[in-house]
Amino acid sequence: MLIEENTDKIIEKLGIGFNKLNDKLSYLLEENNNLKQLLIKLEKEKNEEIKLLKNSLIDKEVENLDLMARFKQNNIDKTTITSLNNNNKNNNVQLVKDIKTSPERPRKIRNNRESDIRVVVGLDFGAKYSGFAYCHSTGTDIRINDLWHEKVGQLRTNTVLLYDKEYKNVKLWGIPALNKSRNSKDKLIELFKLHMSNMPDKFKPKLPLPLTYKKAITDYLREFGKVIQVTITKHWPGINFFRNVLLVLTVPAEYPENTKDIMRECLYNAGLLEDKFSTNLQFITESEAAGIHCLKNIPEARDLKPGNTFMIVNCDDVSIDLTIQKLNDKRFGDITARAGEFNNSIDAEFIKYLRKKLGDEPIELLRENNYGQIRYLIQQFHKSVLTHFTGDQNFLYELDIQETIPILKKYIIKESIRKSLEKNEWIIKIDFKIMKSIFEPIIQKIIHLIKDQLYKTHSAIFLIGTFSESKYLQKRVKELFQYEVKIISVPIQPIAAIARGAVIYGLSMKNILR
Repeated sequence: MLIEENTDKIIEKLGIGFNKLNDKLSYLLEENNNLKQLLIKLEKEKNEEIKLLKNSLIDKEVENLDLMARFKQNNIDKTTITSLNNNNKNNNVQLVKDIKTSPERPRKIRNNRESDIRVVVGLDFGAKYSGFAYCHSTGTDIRINDLWHEKVGQLRTNTVLLYDKEYKNVKLWGIPALNKSRNSKDKLIELFKLHMSNMPDKFKPKLPLPLTYKKAITDYLREFGKVIQVTITKHWPGINFFRNVLLVLTVPAEYPENTKDIMRECLYNAGLLEDKFSTNLQFITESEAAGIHCLKNIPEARDLKPGNTFMIVNCDDVSIDLTIQKLNDKRFGDITARAGEFNNSIDAEFIKYLRKKLGDEPIELLRENNYGQIRYLIQQFHKSVLTHFTGDQNFLYELDIQETIPILKKYIIKESIRKSLEKNEWIIKIDFKIMKSIFEPIIQKIIHLIKDQLYKTHSAIFLIGTFSESKYLQKRVKELFQYEVKIISVPIQPIAAIARGAVIYGLSMKNILR
Protein backbone atom coordinates (compact mmCIF):
# COMPACT_ATOMS: atom_id res chain seq x y z
CA MET A 1 0.00 0.00 0.00
CA LEU A 2 2.83 2.37 0.97
CA ILE A 3 4.64 1.62 -2.25
CA GLU A 4 1.47 2.37 -4.26
CA GLU A 5 0.96 5.71 -2.46
CA ASN A 6 4.59 6.72 -3.08
CA THR A 7 4.27 5.68 -6.71
CA ASP A 8 1.11 7.80 -7.09
CA LYS A 9 2.88 10.82 -5.55
CA ILE A 10 5.90 10.38 -7.85
CA ILE A 11 3.63 10.12 -10.91
CA GLU A 12 1.70 13.20 -9.76
CA LYS A 13 4.93 15.19 -9.33
CA LEU A 14 6.20 14.04 -12.70
CA GLY A 15 2.89 15.12 -14.26
CA ILE A 16 3.15 18.57 -12.66
CA GLY A 17 6.77 18.86 -13.75
CA PHE A 18 5.86 17.86 -17.31
CA ASN A 19 3.06 20.46 -17.41
CA LYS A 20 5.43 23.16 -16.21
CA LEU A 21 7.99 22.22 -18.84
CA ASN A 22 5.27 22.13 -21.49
CA ASP A 23 4.07 25.61 -20.44
CA LYS A 24 7.64 26.91 -20.54
CA LEU A 25 8.19 25.38 -23.98
CA SER A 26 4.97 26.99 -25.26
CA TYR A 27 6.10 30.34 -23.87
CA LEU A 28 9.55 30.02 -25.50
CA LEU A 29 7.97 29.06 -28.83
CA GLU A 30 5.68 32.11 -28.62
CA GLU A 31 8.65 34.39 -27.81
CA ASN A 32 10.59 32.87 -30.70
CA ASN A 33 7.68 33.59 -33.04
CA ASN A 34 7.49 37.18 -31.75
CA LEU A 35 11.21 37.65 -32.40
CA LYS A 36 10.82 36.30 -35.94
CA GLN A 37 8.01 38.79 -36.59
CA LEU A 38 10.17 41.60 -35.24
CA LEU A 39 13.09 40.62 -37.49
CA ILE A 40 10.77 40.60 -40.53
CA LYS A 41 9.45 44.05 -39.58
CA LEU A 42 12.99 45.44 -39.07
CA GLU A 43 14.06 44.04 -42.45
CA LYS A 44 11.06 45.74 -44.06
CA GLU A 45 11.93 49.06 -42.39
CA LYS A 46 15.54 48.74 -43.58
CA ASN A 47 14.37 48.18 -47.17
CA GLU A 48 12.10 51.24 -46.88
CA GLU A 49 15.04 53.37 -45.75
CA ILE A 50 17.18 52.11 -48.64
CA LYS A 51 14.35 52.97 -51.03
CA LEU A 52 14.10 56.44 -49.48
CA LEU A 53 17.84 56.93 -49.99
CA LYS A 54 17.68 55.86 -53.64
CA ASN A 55 14.70 58.12 -54.36
CA SER A 56 16.46 61.07 -52.73
CA LEU A 57 19.54 60.49 -54.87
CA ILE A 58 17.38 60.35 -58.01
CA ASP A 59 15.62 63.58 -57.00
CA LYS A 60 18.98 65.28 -56.48
CA GLU A 61 20.21 64.14 -59.88
CA VAL A 62 17.06 65.59 -61.48
CA GLU A 63 17.78 68.86 -59.69
CA ASN A 64 21.32 68.83 -61.08
CA LEU A 65 20.06 68.32 -64.64
CA ASP A 66 17.53 71.10 -64.18
CA LEU A 67 20.25 73.36 -62.80
CA MET A 68 22.48 72.68 -65.82
CA ALA A 69 19.63 73.49 -68.20
CA ARG A 70 18.99 76.79 -66.49
CA PHE A 71 22.69 77.67 -66.50
CA LYS A 72 22.87 76.96 -70.24
CA GLN A 73 19.90 79.26 -70.84
CA ASN A 74 21.83 82.00 -69.07
CA ASN A 75 25.01 81.35 -71.13
CA ILE A 76 27.16 80.19 -68.23
CA ASP A 77 30.29 78.43 -69.46
CA LYS A 78 30.57 74.65 -69.49
CA THR A 79 33.50 74.57 -67.03
CA THR A 80 31.41 76.31 -64.35
CA ILE A 81 28.48 73.93 -64.96
CA THR A 82 30.76 70.87 -64.62
CA SER A 83 32.35 72.25 -61.46
CA LEU A 84 29.00 72.92 -59.80
CA ASN A 85 27.62 69.54 -60.90
CA ASN A 86 30.61 67.69 -59.40
CA ASN A 87 30.29 69.67 -56.20
CA ASN A 88 26.62 68.66 -55.91
CA LYS A 89 27.50 64.98 -56.46
CA ASN A 90 30.11 65.13 -53.69
CA ASN A 91 27.54 66.53 -51.29
CA ASN A 92 24.75 64.05 -52.11
CA VAL A 93 25.23 62.05 -48.90
CA GLN A 94 24.66 65.13 -46.74
CA LEU A 95 21.76 66.39 -48.82
CA VAL A 96 19.93 63.05 -48.72
CA LYS A 97 19.71 63.30 -44.93
CA ASP A 98 18.09 66.69 -45.11
CA ILE A 99 14.36 66.50 -45.63
CA LYS A 100 14.38 69.75 -43.78
CA THR A 101 12.59 73.08 -43.56
CA SER A 102 13.31 76.18 -41.56
CA PRO A 103 11.11 79.24 -41.05
CA GLU A 104 13.27 81.13 -43.55
CA ARG A 105 13.67 78.73 -46.45
CA PRO A 106 11.38 75.68 -46.73
CA ARG A 107 12.88 72.90 -48.85
CA LYS A 108 10.66 71.27 -51.43
CA ILE A 109 10.59 67.50 -51.35
CA ARG A 110 8.45 66.60 -54.33
CA ASN A 111 5.61 68.34 -56.06
CA ASN A 112 4.29 66.24 -58.91
CA ARG A 113 1.28 68.44 -59.46
CA GLU A 114 0.47 72.05 -58.79
CA SER A 115 -0.52 72.56 -55.16
CA ASP A 116 -3.81 74.24 -54.39
CA ILE A 117 -3.61 74.90 -50.66
CA ARG A 118 -6.94 75.94 -49.15
CA VAL A 119 -6.52 74.82 -45.53
CA VAL A 120 -3.48 74.79 -43.24
CA VAL A 121 -3.30 72.35 -40.29
CA GLY A 122 -0.70 72.67 -37.53
CA LEU A 123 0.05 69.36 -35.75
CA ASP A 124 1.51 69.30 -32.25
CA PHE A 125 2.38 65.62 -31.75
CA GLY A 126 3.59 65.49 -28.15
CA ALA A 127 5.04 62.83 -25.87
CA LYS A 128 2.06 62.91 -23.48
CA TYR A 129 -0.54 65.07 -25.23
CA SER A 130 -1.30 65.94 -28.85
CA GLY A 131 -3.49 68.50 -30.57
CA PHE A 132 -3.97 70.46 -33.78
CA ALA A 133 -5.06 73.87 -35.05
CA TYR A 134 -6.41 74.79 -38.49
CA CYS A 135 -7.35 77.77 -40.66
CA HIS A 136 -8.59 78.47 -44.17
CA SER A 137 -5.87 79.90 -46.39
CA THR A 138 -7.92 83.06 -47.07
CA GLY A 139 -8.73 83.74 -43.43
CA THR A 140 -7.05 84.72 -40.16
CA ASP A 141 -9.30 82.86 -37.71
CA ILE A 142 -7.01 80.11 -36.43
CA ARG A 143 -9.05 77.52 -34.53
CA ILE A 144 -7.74 74.99 -32.06
CA ASN A 145 -9.59 71.67 -32.11
CA ASP A 146 -11.45 71.18 -28.82
CA LEU A 147 -13.65 68.23 -29.78
CA TRP A 148 -12.05 64.92 -28.83
CA HIS A 149 -13.84 61.57 -28.65
CA GLU A 150 -17.24 63.30 -28.95
CA LYS A 151 -16.57 65.54 -25.93
CA VAL A 152 -16.05 69.31 -26.16
CA GLY A 153 -13.70 71.38 -24.04
CA GLN A 154 -10.21 69.87 -24.09
CA LEU A 155 -7.57 71.37 -26.38
CA ARG A 156 -5.54 68.14 -26.57
CA THR A 157 -5.92 64.42 -26.11
CA ASN A 158 -3.55 61.93 -24.51
CA THR A 159 -0.82 60.40 -26.66
CA VAL A 160 -1.61 56.84 -25.56
CA LEU A 161 -2.76 53.57 -27.17
CA LEU A 162 -4.44 50.34 -26.11
CA TYR A 163 -3.80 47.35 -28.40
CA ASP A 164 -5.18 43.85 -28.70
CA LYS A 165 -3.16 41.01 -27.15
CA GLU A 166 -0.96 40.62 -30.25
CA TYR A 167 -0.24 44.40 -30.46
CA LYS A 168 -1.49 44.44 -34.04
CA ASN A 169 -4.72 46.42 -33.86
CA VAL A 170 -5.58 49.51 -31.84
CA LYS A 171 -8.56 48.98 -29.51
CA LEU A 172 -8.66 52.49 -28.07
CA TRP A 173 -6.54 55.65 -28.23
CA GLY A 174 -6.35 59.00 -26.47
CA ILE A 175 -8.55 59.77 -23.45
CA PRO A 176 -10.77 56.63 -23.85
CA ALA A 177 -7.64 54.43 -23.76
CA LEU A 178 -6.52 56.13 -20.54
CA ASN A 179 -9.97 55.71 -18.97
CA LYS A 180 -10.20 52.05 -20.00
CA SER A 181 -6.76 51.23 -18.57
CA ARG A 182 -7.87 52.73 -15.26
CA ASN A 183 -10.24 49.82 -14.71
CA SER A 184 -8.34 46.98 -16.37
CA LYS A 185 -4.92 45.36 -16.57
CA ASP A 186 -4.50 46.21 -20.25
CA LYS A 187 -1.04 47.63 -20.89
CA LEU A 188 -1.13 51.31 -21.80
CA ILE A 189 1.36 52.21 -24.56
CA GLU A 190 2.68 55.72 -24.06
CA LEU A 191 5.76 57.96 -24.43
CA PHE A 192 6.68 56.15 -27.67
CA LYS A 193 7.66 59.48 -29.25
CA LEU A 194 10.70 59.55 -26.94
CA HIS A 195 12.31 56.74 -28.94
CA MET A 196 13.17 59.33 -31.62
CA SER A 197 14.94 61.58 -29.10
CA ASN A 198 18.52 61.72 -27.82
CA MET A 199 17.24 60.82 -24.37
CA PRO A 200 19.30 58.08 -22.64
CA ASP A 201 17.77 54.66 -23.27
CA LYS A 202 17.15 54.08 -19.55
CA PHE A 203 14.50 56.83 -19.62
CA LYS A 204 12.76 55.55 -22.75
CA PRO A 205 9.73 53.30 -22.26
CA LYS A 206 10.12 49.61 -23.01
CA LEU A 207 7.71 48.46 -25.69
CA PRO A 208 6.33 44.90 -25.68
CA LEU A 209 7.42 42.69 -28.57
CA PRO A 210 6.68 42.69 -31.47
CA LEU A 211 5.57 46.36 -31.17
CA THR A 212 8.04 48.96 -32.49
CA TYR A 213 7.96 52.69 -31.82
CA LYS A 214 7.41 53.41 -35.53
CA LYS A 215 4.30 51.23 -35.56
CA ALA A 216 3.01 52.93 -32.41
CA ILE A 217 3.58 56.40 -33.92
CA THR A 218 1.94 55.34 -37.21
CA ASP A 219 -1.07 53.78 -35.47
CA TYR A 220 -1.57 56.85 -33.30
CA LEU A 221 -1.27 59.25 -36.24
CA ARG A 222 -3.79 57.17 -38.20
CA GLU A 223 -6.42 57.65 -35.47
CA PHE A 224 -5.40 61.26 -34.88
CA GLY A 225 -5.57 61.91 -38.64
CA LYS A 226 -9.16 60.66 -38.83
CA VAL A 227 -10.17 63.46 -36.44
CA ILE A 228 -8.34 66.02 -38.60
CA GLN A 229 -10.01 64.79 -41.79
CA VAL A 230 -13.50 64.77 -40.23
CA THR A 231 -12.96 68.27 -38.79
CA ILE A 232 -11.74 69.76 -42.10
CA THR A 233 -14.54 68.12 -44.11
CA LYS A 234 -17.15 69.36 -41.61
CA HIS A 235 -16.01 72.98 -41.92
CA TRP A 236 -15.23 73.00 -45.65
CA PRO A 237 -17.14 70.31 -47.60
CA GLY A 238 -15.57 69.44 -50.92
CA ILE A 239 -11.97 69.84 -49.75
CA ASN A 240 -9.59 67.29 -51.26
CA PHE A 241 -7.46 66.40 -48.24
CA PHE A 242 -4.40 65.29 -50.20
CA ARG A 243 -4.46 68.22 -52.63
CA ASN A 244 -5.93 71.13 -50.67
CA VAL A 245 -4.53 70.68 -47.14
CA LEU A 246 -1.07 71.71 -46.01
CA LEU A 247 0.13 69.82 -42.92
CA VAL A 248 2.75 71.56 -40.78
CA LEU A 249 4.20 69.17 -38.21
CA THR A 250 6.20 70.46 -35.26
CA VAL A 251 9.28 68.63 -33.97
CA PRO A 252 11.38 69.35 -30.87
CA ALA A 253 14.44 71.48 -31.61
CA GLU A 254 16.62 69.09 -29.61
CA TYR A 255 15.65 65.95 -31.58
CA PRO A 256 18.06 64.54 -34.21
CA GLU A 257 17.69 65.46 -37.90
CA ASN A 258 16.32 62.07 -38.95
CA THR A 259 13.20 62.76 -36.85
CA LYS A 260 11.67 64.48 -39.88
CA ASP A 261 12.38 61.46 -42.10
CA ILE A 262 10.79 59.12 -39.56
CA MET A 263 7.72 61.32 -39.10
CA ARG A 264 7.26 61.69 -42.88
CA GLU A 265 7.37 57.89 -43.24
CA CYS A 266 4.90 57.40 -40.36
CA LEU A 267 2.47 60.02 -41.69
CA TYR A 268 2.57 58.37 -45.12
CA ASN A 269 1.97 54.91 -43.65
CA ALA A 270 -0.86 56.36 -41.53
CA GLY A 271 -2.64 57.49 -44.70
CA LEU A 272 -2.20 61.24 -44.23
CA LEU A 273 -0.02 61.66 -47.33
CA GLU A 274 -0.84 60.46 -50.83
CA ASP A 275 2.79 60.84 -51.88
CA LYS A 276 5.54 60.11 -49.37
CA PHE A 277 7.58 63.06 -50.67
CA SER A 278 4.71 65.52 -51.02
CA THR A 279 5.38 69.21 -50.34
CA ASN A 280 2.00 69.27 -48.61
CA LEU A 281 3.88 68.21 -45.49
CA GLN A 282 6.28 70.74 -43.99
CA PHE A 283 8.16 70.89 -40.69
CA ILE A 284 9.01 73.52 -38.10
CA THR A 285 10.51 73.16 -34.63
CA GLU A 286 8.19 73.44 -31.66
CA SER A 287 10.11 76.43 -30.28
CA GLU A 288 10.02 78.33 -33.57
CA ALA A 289 6.28 77.70 -33.94
CA ALA A 290 5.70 78.90 -30.37
CA GLY A 291 7.83 81.98 -31.06
CA ILE A 292 5.77 82.86 -34.15
CA HIS A 293 2.55 82.58 -32.14
CA CYS A 294 3.86 84.73 -29.27
CA LEU A 295 5.19 87.44 -31.61
CA LYS A 296 1.83 87.70 -33.34
CA ASN A 297 -0.54 87.39 -30.38
CA ILE A 298 1.15 88.97 -27.35
CA PRO A 299 0.61 92.76 -27.60
CA GLU A 300 3.95 93.72 -25.99
CA ALA A 301 5.82 91.51 -28.47
CA ARG A 302 4.79 93.75 -31.35
CA ASP A 303 7.29 96.36 -30.11
CA LEU A 304 10.21 94.01 -30.85
CA LYS A 305 12.26 95.00 -33.90
CA PRO A 306 14.16 92.84 -36.42
CA GLY A 307 17.49 91.97 -34.88
CA ASN A 308 16.07 91.82 -31.33
CA THR A 309 16.49 88.52 -29.51
CA PHE A 310 13.96 86.80 -27.26
CA MET A 311 13.68 83.62 -25.21
CA ILE A 312 11.11 80.82 -25.54
CA VAL A 313 10.87 78.54 -22.49
CA ASN A 314 8.86 75.42 -23.36
CA CYS A 315 7.89 73.67 -20.12
CA ASP A 316 6.31 70.55 -21.57
CA ASP A 317 5.40 67.25 -19.96
CA VAL A 318 8.74 65.43 -20.09
CA SER A 319 11.37 68.12 -20.62
CA ILE A 320 12.29 71.79 -20.40
CA ASP A 321 13.44 73.29 -23.71
CA LEU A 322 14.82 76.82 -23.88
CA THR A 323 15.74 78.59 -27.12
CA ILE A 324 17.15 82.03 -27.91
CA GLN A 325 15.68 83.37 -31.15
CA LYS A 326 16.58 86.38 -33.28
CA LEU A 327 13.72 88.26 -34.93
CA ASN A 328 14.10 88.42 -38.72
CA ASP A 329 12.45 90.72 -41.29
CA LYS A 330 9.50 88.31 -41.67
CA ARG A 331 8.86 88.60 -37.91
CA PHE A 332 9.85 84.98 -37.43
CA GLY A 333 12.46 83.88 -34.92
CA ASP A 334 15.65 82.13 -36.01
CA ILE A 335 17.10 79.90 -33.29
CA THR A 336 20.60 81.07 -32.28
CA ALA A 337 21.04 78.96 -29.13
CA ARG A 338 19.23 76.30 -27.14
CA ALA A 339 19.47 74.49 -23.82
CA GLY A 340 17.30 71.97 -22.07
CA GLU A 341 16.84 68.99 -19.79
CA PHE A 342 14.99 65.70 -20.23
CA ASN A 343 13.02 63.84 -17.58
CA ASN A 344 11.71 66.91 -15.76
CA SER A 345 8.10 66.63 -14.71
CA ILE A 346 5.85 67.91 -11.94
CA ASP A 347 4.15 64.49 -12.23
CA ALA A 348 7.34 62.73 -11.14
CA GLU A 349 7.74 65.06 -8.15
CA PHE A 350 4.14 64.40 -7.07
CA ILE A 351 4.64 60.63 -7.24
CA LYS A 352 7.93 61.02 -5.35
CA TYR A 353 6.02 62.74 -2.53
CA LEU A 354 3.44 59.92 -2.43
CA ARG A 355 6.24 57.36 -2.16
CA LYS A 356 7.62 59.25 0.82
CA LYS A 357 4.17 59.45 2.41
CA LEU A 358 2.87 55.94 1.69
CA GLY A 359 6.02 53.91 1.02
CA ASP A 360 7.51 52.52 -2.20
CA GLU A 361 5.65 49.21 -2.19
CA PRO A 362 2.06 50.55 -2.58
CA ILE A 363 3.12 52.81 -5.48
CA GLU A 364 5.03 49.97 -7.19
CA LEU A 365 2.06 47.61 -6.85
CA LEU A 366 -0.26 50.29 -8.20
CA ARG A 367 2.07 50.97 -11.14
CA GLU A 368 2.40 47.25 -11.91
CA ASN A 369 -1.26 46.24 -11.57
CA ASN A 370 -3.27 49.42 -12.17
CA TYR A 371 -1.12 51.80 -14.19
CA GLY A 372 -4.16 53.58 -15.61
CA GLN A 373 -5.10 54.55 -12.05
CA ILE A 374 -1.79 56.38 -11.61
CA ARG A 375 -2.34 58.30 -14.84
CA TYR A 376 -5.84 59.24 -13.66
CA LEU A 377 -4.47 60.34 -10.26
CA ILE A 378 -1.92 62.61 -11.96
CA GLN A 379 -4.59 64.03 -14.26
CA GLN A 380 -6.74 64.95 -11.25
CA PHE A 381 -3.70 66.51 -9.54
CA HIS A 382 -3.16 68.71 -12.60
CA LYS A 383 -6.77 69.88 -12.63
CA SER A 384 -6.84 70.66 -8.93
CA VAL A 385 -3.40 72.15 -8.39
CA LEU A 386 -1.50 73.33 -11.48
CA THR A 387 -3.38 76.59 -12.00
CA HIS A 388 -4.64 77.01 -8.42
CA PHE A 389 -1.37 76.95 -6.47
CA THR A 390 -0.07 80.53 -6.54
CA GLY A 391 2.30 80.47 -3.58
CA ASP A 392 -0.37 81.54 -1.10
CA GLN A 393 0.68 80.28 2.35
CA ASN A 394 -2.95 79.42 3.19
CA PHE A 395 -3.11 76.92 0.33
CA LEU A 396 -4.51 73.46 1.10
CA TYR A 397 -5.16 70.54 -1.26
CA GLU A 398 -7.00 67.48 0.03
CA LEU A 399 -6.35 64.23 -1.84
CA ASP A 400 -9.27 61.90 -1.08
CA ILE A 401 -7.94 58.39 -1.72
CA GLN A 402 -11.36 56.72 -1.37
CA GLU A 403 -12.86 59.01 -4.02
CA THR A 404 -9.93 59.46 -6.41
CA ILE A 405 -8.07 56.14 -6.30
CA PRO A 406 -9.79 53.64 -3.93
CA ILE A 407 -7.81 50.64 -5.17
CA LEU A 408 -4.70 52.11 -3.54
CA LYS A 409 -6.13 51.22 -0.10
CA LYS A 410 -5.57 47.49 -0.59
CA TYR A 411 -1.86 48.02 -1.34
CA ILE A 412 -1.18 49.95 1.88
CA ILE A 413 -0.39 47.21 4.39
CA LYS A 414 2.03 48.92 6.76
CA GLU A 415 0.04 49.23 9.97
CA SER A 416 1.26 52.67 11.10
CA ILE A 417 0.55 54.26 7.71
CA ARG A 418 -2.82 52.56 7.38
CA LYS A 419 -3.94 53.66 10.87
CA SER A 420 -2.88 57.24 10.20
CA LEU A 421 -4.88 57.33 6.94
CA GLU A 422 -7.93 55.70 8.56
CA LYS A 423 -7.81 58.31 11.30
CA ASN A 424 -7.92 61.05 8.61
CA GLU A 425 -10.68 59.24 6.65
CA TRP A 426 -8.20 58.38 3.88
CA ILE A 427 -7.56 62.04 3.08
CA ILE A 428 -4.01 63.31 2.53
CA LYS A 429 -3.72 67.02 3.28
CA ILE A 430 -1.10 68.85 1.21
CA ASP A 431 -0.43 72.34 2.54
CA PHE A 432 1.64 75.23 1.16
CA LYS A 433 4.94 73.90 2.50
CA ILE A 434 4.49 70.44 0.97
CA MET A 435 3.19 71.77 -2.33
CA LYS A 436 6.13 74.15 -2.60
CA SER A 437 8.50 71.19 -2.10
CA ILE A 438 6.76 69.41 -5.03
CA PHE A 439 6.96 72.43 -7.37
CA GLU A 440 10.35 73.79 -6.38
CA PRO A 441 12.71 71.21 -8.00
CA ILE A 442 11.21 71.87 -11.46
CA ILE A 443 11.03 75.63 -10.96
CA GLN A 444 14.67 75.74 -9.86
CA LYS A 445 15.74 73.92 -13.04
CA ILE A 446 13.77 76.37 -15.19
CA ILE A 447 15.25 79.37 -13.35
CA HIS A 448 18.75 77.91 -13.67
CA LEU A 449 18.36 77.45 -17.45
CA ILE A 450 17.06 81.02 -17.84
CA LYS A 451 19.94 82.46 -15.79
CA ASP A 452 22.50 80.58 -17.88
CA GLN A 453 21.15 82.06 -21.15
CA LEU A 454 19.97 85.48 -19.94
CA TYR A 455 23.14 87.29 -21.06
CA LYS A 456 22.05 86.61 -24.67
CA THR A 457 18.77 88.53 -24.45
CA HIS A 458 17.09 91.15 -22.29
CA SER A 459 14.17 91.83 -24.64
CA ALA A 460 11.58 89.17 -23.80
CA ILE A 461 10.87 85.82 -22.13
CA PHE A 462 7.83 83.84 -23.29
CA LEU A 463 6.68 80.81 -21.29
CA ILE A 464 4.70 78.08 -23.09
CA GLY A 465 3.76 74.42 -22.52
CA THR A 466 1.78 72.56 -19.87
CA PHE A 467 3.71 73.71 -16.80
CA SER A 468 3.70 77.34 -17.97
CA GLU A 469 0.04 77.40 -16.87
CA SER A 470 1.29 77.30 -13.27
CA LYS A 471 0.57 80.65 -11.61
CA TYR A 472 3.34 79.90 -9.13
CA LEU A 473 5.93 79.44 -11.91
CA GLN A 474 4.80 82.65 -13.61
CA LYS A 475 5.05 84.54 -10.32
CA ARG A 476 8.57 83.24 -9.55
CA VAL A 477 9.94 84.02 -13.01
CA LYS A 478 8.51 87.57 -12.96
CA GLU A 479 9.82 88.22 -9.45
CA LEU A 480 13.34 87.13 -10.36
CA PHE A 481 13.76 88.65 -13.84
CA GLN A 482 11.38 91.63 -14.10
CA TYR A 483 14.21 94.15 -13.65
CA GLU A 484 16.46 92.51 -16.26
CA VAL A 485 13.96 91.64 -19.01
CA LYS A 486 11.51 94.09 -20.60
CA ILE A 487 8.76 91.57 -21.45
CA ILE A 488 7.86 88.44 -19.47
CA SER A 489 4.62 86.94 -20.73
CA VAL A 490 2.54 83.80 -21.20
CA PRO A 491 0.18 83.62 -24.21
CA ILE A 492 -3.50 82.82 -23.76
CA GLN A 493 -3.88 79.01 -23.81
CA PRO A 494 -0.11 78.34 -23.75
CA ILE A 495 -0.62 74.63 -24.46
CA ALA A 496 -2.01 75.59 -27.89
CA ALA A 497 0.82 77.99 -28.82
CA ILE A 498 2.81 75.42 -30.80
CA ALA A 499 -0.09 74.21 -32.98
CA ARG A 500 -1.29 77.77 -33.64
CA GLY A 501 2.23 78.95 -34.50
CA ALA A 502 2.59 76.08 -36.97
CA VAL A 503 -0.57 77.28 -38.76
CA ILE A 504 0.73 80.87 -38.98
CA TYR A 505 3.95 79.53 -40.47
CA GLY A 506 1.98 77.41 -42.98
CA LEU A 507 -0.17 80.38 -44.03
CA SER A 508 2.98 82.40 -44.70
CA MET A 509 4.44 79.76 -47.01
CA LYS A 510 1.37 78.47 -48.88
CA ASN A 511 2.19 80.67 -51.91
CA ILE A 512 5.75 79.31 -52.03
CA LEU A 513 4.37 75.80 -52.57
CA ARG A 514 2.22 76.71 -55.56
